[in-house]
Amino acid sequence: MKVKKSEIQLLIAVIGVLIAVCTYFLVYSSFNEKSDALEAQNVTLSSQVATLEALDQRKADYIEATEKMQSYITNFENRFPADILPEDSIMMVKTLEDYTRTEVANIAFGSEAEVVYTPAADAATTTADATAATDAAADAAADTTAAAATTAASPVSTAGTAYADTHMYEVPLSISISCTYDDFKGLVRYIYNQQERESIQGVSISYNETDGMLTGNMTMNTYYLLGTDKVYSSPYIPDMQMGVDTIFGNVE
Repeated sequence: MKVKKSEIQLLIAVIGVLIAVCTYFLVYSSFNEKSDALEAQNVTLSSQVATLEALDQRKADYIEATEKMQSYITNFENRFPADILPEDSIMMVKTLEDYTRTEVANIAFGSEAEVVYTPAADAATTTADATAATDAAADAAADTTAAAATTAASPVSTAGTAYADTHMYEVPLSISISCTYDDFKGLVRYIYNQQERESIQGVSISYNETDGMLTGNMTMNTYYLLGTDKVYSSPYIPDMQMGVDTIFGNVE
């Protein structure tokens, strides 16, 4: 069987078309897909580069803001000890007596509890309400109480942050006090001017007309932070006489 020259040419043309089609689908189409993917990736990278360039332009501002925040955190942590034991509270009350001329006859320890972190918006609302209802002296107490508030509607989680393991605890104390009116005002100022955060939760006092003294009870909170780099240090307790040689007096 003889094949005509025209048929051979037609066959070659068909084969050429098939080769062109296969080349398009196998090579050119794949190239187009990769090109589209690279173009999309380039758009994304261009956006990221623009963001990084904008951040780099404000690098100094971010570094300064970070240093200020770190300084704030350090100062905040310095206001709280690493732990509070009963001996710490006793020595704190002893120092309070010495500096304020307040006589403390009894100390009652409450149950410590974790202070739930309060969102800034709630804390601001609490502080604003307290400010509207109190005078200037009470404002300082309201600020301290708001900073250590334990009632939070929606606690904010610190999970996933550098402070996920940092927790604040409050240690309640109830002390019986006896002092003059001026010394009582000095007592309040002393508590709120302490480096380590303390707060007054309640006061119940009465005036004695005979000697002009105030007597009653004060409930207060002290606070400490767990999870920081601070290490607990025991309080200084001066030497003192412990009992007598014999409970029966001078017996030879």
